[in-house]
Amino acid sequence: MGELTIKDIAKACGVGVSTVSRAINNHPDINPETRKKIMDIIAEKGFTPNNSARNLKRTETNSIALLVKGISNPFFADMIRIMEDYVLRKRYTTLLRHVGNDDDEVAVAQTIVTEQKVKGIVFLGGTFTHDQAALDQLNAKYVFSTIGNLNENATEDKKVANIAVDDIQASCKAVEYLIEQGHRNIALIAEGLNRPSIGQLRGQGYKKALLEHGIPIRPELIYEIKTTDDPYSMENGYKAAFKLLTAHPEITAIFSISDVLAFGACRAIFDLGKKIPEDVSVVGYDGIEQGDYYNPRLTTVRQPVEEMARVTIEHLFEMIEENVDPKDIIMPAELQVKASSGKAKV
Repeated sequence: MGELTIKDIAKACGVGVSTVSRAINNHPDINPETRKKIMDIIAEKGFTPNNSARNLKRTETNSIALLVKGISNPFFADMIRIMEDYVLRKRYTTLLRHVGNDDDEVAVAQTIVTEQKVKGIVFLGGTFTHDQAALDQLNAKYVFSTIGNLNENATEDKKVANIAVDDIQASCKAVEYLIEQGHRNIALIAEGLNRPSIGQLRGQGYKKALLEHGIPIRPELIYEIKTTDDPYSMENGYKAAFKLLTAHPEITAIFSISDVLAFGACRAIFDLGKKIPEDVSVVGYDGIEQGDYYNPRLTTVRQPVEEMARVTIEHLFEMIEENVDPKDIIMPAELQVKASSGKAKV
């Protein structure tokens, strides 16, 4: 049999040549399921597409791909900078790619590996459940970072390289702090509560703290952001807090699963004529630098961003250069109490 062509792939998938081309080039105007089907066939058949749509063999490059889901989140800015600096010192180049909230990051990675022949991949953000068969098709070393405890239920031989904090424990600690301050009507602003995600883990931590202290979980005090277009935005935080506080003025504290959402929530509190923290306490998550320059300074769960970035990229190069086994590294998060939170109003 001769070399496969893009027409062969289109025929095998039951789609047109243009659809295969869009999938290969990661165009947004293609159904995610269709893209996955095409990329699975490409991986299975060993087809290597390029811009000329011909199966040409290409040499491996000294490149590292950073795939970022939620690239607008300032939390990732320092991580990307630290990793880019390290990659440069290693005399490699960095390929930075934004992954849409609805996109399958593993399918995107497969395209990049196939076209760019990168040696390593860092997945920043995103979901923490992936098809192991699809991961096994990646012809490059990879590390998941800031995504959650990927290996909680994994078998020893199926563990992946993963750098994260314990989001459930850290969120539980943040809500416990609010409870210790006398708060009982604590609202949650989150995203992705009903699918495997960071939001789900942090939501579980919120619920765990309430249950352990005998406080009923009130679904009406939980606001889940449904939009898939940049869910972690100040605008969404504003809308969530405004709606929660308008409907439930008894709320005295808000736990937000990101600092950016918390900033929006703070503005809504002010616009409703309330004071922070006298009327409503606010706690965020991530520990981004902007929180120290917000008024009032934001109480937050700080992830060790610099250390996580360093450990992530160093471990990736250990896997590439020394062929070490993938490690599962859970790092400590720290609750930093600042001016946006305090005792509940009696």
